[in-house]
Amino acid sequence: MSRKRLFAALVLAAGIPWVGRTAPTLLNGVAAIANESVITFEEVQMFTRRSMEAAARKSRTQAEFDQDALKIQNSGLEDLIDRRLVVGEFKTSGFQLPESIIDELVKERVKKDFGDRVTLTKQLRQDGRTYESFRQEERDALVVYQMMRKNVLQEVVVSPRKLERYYAQNQEKYRVGDRARVRMILIDSQKHARGEPVKIAQEALVRIKAGADFATVANEVSDDARSYKGGDRGWIEAQGTVIRKELREIAFKLEPGQITDVIDLDGAAFIVKLEEKQTAQIRPLTEMRTEIEATLKQEEQDRLRKAWLARIRKKSYVARF
Repeated sequence: MSRKRLFAALVLAAGIPWVGRTAPTLLNGVAAIANESVITFEEVQMFTRRSMEAAARKSRTQAEFDQDALKIQNSGLEDLIDRRLVVGEFKTSGFQLPESIIDELVKERVKKDFGDRVTLTKQLRQDGRTYESFRQEERDALVVYQMMRKNVLQEVVVSPRKLERYYAQNQEKYRVGDRARVRMILIDSQKHARGEPVKIAQEALVRIKAGADFATVANEVSDDARSYKGGDRGWIEAQGTVIRKELREIAFKLEPGQITDVIDLDGAAFIVKLEEKQTAQIRPLTEMRTEIEATLKQEEQDRLRKAWLARIRKKSYVARF
């Protein structure tokens, strides 16, 4: 069966709208064979179900959904093939996993995602699955993780030269506009009686002008989620969306160290302090080093994973239908 007809079958099986197509009636035929392991249409459907549903929700047109869902189906099938081959490699290598570890893993998964065994059973019945298949999926996932850990997840060292070369070749990615680092105190109108936010903010401002530390006051009175960080909102850009436009415009008129008066916006009260200001620039390597290092490490891990899977596939039998 072609990939397009397989996709049609999976969409129909998943209960996702399928417009203008004729789907085959056979829903549980063979999608692929990986060595001696058979992968059915139903298994691919269950493996990709959440991604397919998410694609259906975000797609604006049938054509857009068709395109996204075909990619999801193809990717899901290849992932299942890799999983079966890795599990087979685990078995032929003579490795073993104690059943007690699988039991504990399943118990934790049930508690985290379903709450209890009864809820899990109801969901499995609704999906047309069994507890045994669910347990096997968890076991296979652990096997794949352990094999990846053994063969791929090694410590990757990024040399300073490679890091600097990547930065030099990708500087446009690190270009930022005018930006400012600000602290902010917010007294939320939803958490206080009418008129109270301005009053509370004015009392806070008096304390700050009298010499109290802005961060300390913010930690004590601000309703903002960053209050525990002393109201630190980090770097904001002039055209960004991190804070409201009115506050951004006011912040960029300040000089480092300056503090606004109380700002009343729709009943909520704000006090903004400008810590630092920078004109448009390319973010320096010293600031980007950690991020670039993480990117390069992930790229190398991905390369090692693909190379390892390619070696397994090369000595395996894989057929797609």
